[in-house]
Amino acid sequence: MKNLFRILIAVAIVLVILIYFDNPVQENEIITGPNNSGQLIPQKTPDVVEVNNIFSKPKKGISTLIGKPSHELTSLFGKPNRIEPSAYGYDWWVYNDSFSSYKLFGVTGDIVTQAFLIGSDVDATPYKIGQSLEEIYRFTIVQSEITMSIDENTYTFSLNEQDINNRILVQFDDLFAMLYIDEKDQQLEAVRFTDAKTLLLHKPYDILYEGTIIETNAPSSSLQAEIDKANERQIVEITNVFRFRHGLKVLESDNTLQKIAISHSEEMAKNNIVTNETFEVSKFSDMLKESSIVFDRAGGNTAAFYFDAGEAVNGWLNSKDHRETLLGKWYTHTGVGVYGNYYTQNFIDRPMIKEIQE
Repeated sequence: MKNLFRILIAVAIVLVILIYFDNPVQENEIITGPNNSGQLIPQKTPDVVEVNNIFSKPKKGISTLIGKPSHELTSLFGKPNRIEPSAYGYDWWVYNDSFSSYKLFGVTGDIVTQAFLIGSDVDATPYKIGQSLEEIYRFTIVQSEITMSIDENTYTFSLNEQDINNRILVQFDDLFAMLYIDEKDQQLEAVRFTDAKTLLLHKPYDILYEGTIIETNAPSSSLQAEIDKANERQIVEITNVFRFRHGLKVLESDNTLQKIAISHSEEMAKNNIVTNETFEVSKFSDMLKESSIVFDRAGGNTAAFYFDAGEAVNGWLNSKDHRETLLGKWYTHTGVGVYGNYYTQNFIDRPMIKEIQE
């Protein structure tokens, strides 16, 4: 009887191993950003009262560039490595000389309207990338509602529990800071400094307003294609910044993997899979087989309704399964596809080709 029991255990172990190696592809469920459920609620009675701000605007650091002419930006950091369009009327100035100094600036016309700071060596005063959440709480009062005014219009941003945990909003006079928190490591992963109008255009939280809401014009199809490509490049770079910070190998881009990702995002968008739950999108594992890509392991993350690349990556970082894929230590290559506000990032572990010695 004991021998039979041991045999059954051995067979079970073999089956588990066979199942694992027969399907070494981790396909995670799609996650949706706050723009999917965010509400815009007009306030018809004058109940919304702007609260006096608690924090003074920083007097040093990169945040002091917000509202300044772009030549002050170039005088400090030189010309950007790339200039890319966004869906909100500003251009992204990309500074990607190194993972530790990686930063993006939003420039509207000739004015710096936001800064997205990710590299660990950038000056994010009064914060520090990598700073513990406990230390941030020592001098930052986290509020669930923040009210601001533009002209005669009043807007109140309402943060839900998830926002409080990983997307804290802080107001410094006419400057706002979005603090992106790594919930698992309990530390600051990125900071977005922005002016009031740009924050309102993004609509990152539920908004209660009195007056009119500011909207942005929908981009043309050709411009949207350029924006999608910009988001793809930024997702790869931001992913590698996070992986580098966690002591992991940085990923190389793979064209075939990217084509699969683009096709998948387009399929999700055109079939509106967030609301159309009956539609089944193509499986990543099937698409890998059709492409004849050689790999040992593979994984895929998808997202929808995040307003830009940084938001999407932060969403993946703070979702358990998506995080494990994003920070998978075995992966060597990635391919990203963006179609409007649908995002796909694929990962593979490509085996090294061993030379045959004669």
